[in-house]
Amino acid sequence: MLFALFTQLGWADNPIFQTYYSPDPAPMVLGDTLFVYSGNDQGGSFFTMNGWRVSSTTDMVNWTDRGTIIFSHNDIPYAKEAGDWASQCIPRNGKFYYYVTVEASDGGGGRAINVGVADRPEGPFKDALGKHLAGPNWDYIDPTVFIDDDDQAYLYWGNPKLYYAKLNKDMISFDGGIHVTDMSRGFAPNGEGSKYTEGPWIHKHDGKYYMIYASHGIPESISYSMSNSPTGPWEWKGIILGNSGSSFTNHSGVIDFKGRSFIFYHNGDLPGGGGYNRSTAVEEFTYNADGTIPHVEMTKIGVKKPIHLLDPFVRVEAETKAFSYGLEAGQNNNGVYMTKIHNKDYIKVRCVDFGDAGADFFTASVSSKNDASIEIHVDKQDGELIGTLKISNTNGAWKEIECEVTNIVGEHDLFFVFKGADRTELFDFDYWYFTSNAVIVPQSPYNGEMHSIPGKIEFEDYDEGGQNRAYYDEDMENQGELYRNDRVDIVTVLPENDPAEGYAIGYTSEGEWMEYSVNIKETREYEFETRVACGLNTSGIQLYLDNKEISQNIEVPNTEDWDTYTIVKGKTTTELSEGEHILKVMLTGAYANLDWIRFLGNGDETQTIELKNNPLHFPLSVNIYSIDGRFLGTTILSSAYTQEISQQLHDAGYATGTYLMKGQNFNRVVICK
Repeated sequence: MLFALFTQLGWADNPIFQTYYSPDPAPMVLGDTLFVYSGNDQGGSFFTMNGWRVSSTTDMVNWTDRGTIIFSHNDIPYAKEAGDWASQCIPRNGKFYYYVTVEASDGGGGRAINVGVADRPEGPFKDALGKHLAGPNWDYIDPTVFIDDDDQAYLYWGNPKLYYAKLNKDMISFDGGIHVTDMSRGFAPNGEGSKYTEGPWIHKHDGKYYMIYASHGIPESISYSMSNSPTGPWEWKGIILGNSGSSFTNHSGVIDFKGRSFIFYHNGDLPGGGGYNRSTAVEEFTYNADGTIPHVEMTKIGVKKPIHLLDPFVRVEAETKAFSYGLEAGQNNNGVYMTKIHNKDYIKVRCVDFGDAGADFFTASVSSKNDASIEIHVDKQDGELIGTLKISNTNGAWKEIECEVTNIVGEHDLFFVFKGADRTELFDFDYWYFTSNAVIVPQSPYNGEMHSIPGKIEFEDYDEGGQNRAYYDEDMENQGELYRNDRVDIVTVLPENDPAEGYAIGYTSEGEWMEYSVNIKETREYEFETRVACGLNTSGIQLYLDNKEISQNIEVPNTEDWDTYTIVKGKTTTELSEGEHILKVMLTGAYANLDWIRFLGNGDETQTIELKNNPLHFPLSVNIYSIDGRFLGTTILSSAYTQEISQQLHDAGYATGTYLMKGQNFNRVVICK
């Protein structure tokens, strides 16, 4: 375990990432979110770094891990292993351009600047040129990029000199040659100059240009110079940060976010840290009245006041945290989650606002092969225990599990403390949220009318009451956005060859369920028929009455797509008792569309109606989902050819894997190669 030496109580929140070493931080603001890109120290006796990573925040106190490795030497021609040094990302032209340092394997060796490009700030990034943008040259390290108010972009880099070049609007070529900047202007009374060393960072504030950089050799401090022009001359203004003592290098980035100013830097303060295992930290500061930057003290707490309080009543990713002990981030086609969770590991989430009504229930999405629990404490790791979520073996499937909590109101820090057998990986943790009795609707029939048995039940007319009460839907997004406004995904049933156009449950996953308040008119066994569709050999349903099985598994046949429906017949395995009950329909497999179920009365006959495909019209807008049904994005298809669709996914930056695509009259599983 990387950070097993953490003191378990009272550890502060700098460095801000604890699951990996994160040198050379480079912040970037995009709307309401601040991203921090960093390196990935591997330790040893030199700066051994493989790949780059990124995390983000909206509140400056809780940080969301956005991916394991977003770009590396493996993606870059003529780049050696273990030489992935400092970097910076910037948005332009609807793309994200990522300037990185590599160790070159061509041109006699040396360092070089390369550029990656992606459609999303978290990547994945692809090499944009097939060659170095600058270099090889042993001086060429630590790029910083800047777009001025006149839309001219500049790239700076270098040790021991500061180099710069203008970038063309394509962001991957230079407009003119490479220049060297004079950093020697401005001397302190004792004759001390700027002492530029490396790690430049340029930004603009109130019309002034600031060049931040590591200075004074080894051990490094952080100094800055100012100018009225992005190309200088630069006048040294002093030291912002002294050497931390735990790392003999430093590298910083200064940025304004939501009207406040922050400086990011690295130190060696994590357990096992030091000169070759460095980690990102952050401090807030305020510019002096004349625009100069004050001396900033390095602290253990970092940012004290959040940009905003965290809302616990919406989905919060488990990888969003102020601090964590022991566990690590994992990633698959569905995104990032927390893994390698052991007994007594924990997560701290700061500045959570439960409001005046407070919370009464806690829900977490977990995947487990062992029994375990999550203890929910407030304000301290061993603070008040407000609830314990019991986790049983889910056989590796992702499941939402709910528990009651002691009503908690107002603002608090949260600690999720994990418990289970020692020396065992307990479970994986995807996301969490709280709910309140103040917003929970008691379970009741939809539109106030109970369904009759015998009779027909439209699957979209499940009970009122919400998640984990009247239904369970694995995905928090409403993919269909039809008929009802909750988490259940409802789609249109196309009318061709069917006089009763209506709705069906769609985008289903194994383990989801809906409940229906029913009034059974006569005690007996019942035959039934249900109208379903599925484009794969993956799905089935099972019926329960008052949580007791009343049917065998009902296989949903492969109808070749999700717009071709068929009738499946069955019979209850036991008598259904006269009176009022709760009927549950459980998905035993994924990707079925469910239209209706009809319990037959004496003398009723079954019928079979199939719905045919409607023609496709291109260009066609489709939604893209992971194979377990999680929404990933949208795209426009120009044809129905599988090979062309696969290539389009690949070009859009999707990882190799299997995806589900759905649009008007279009449902298809596509493999991105």
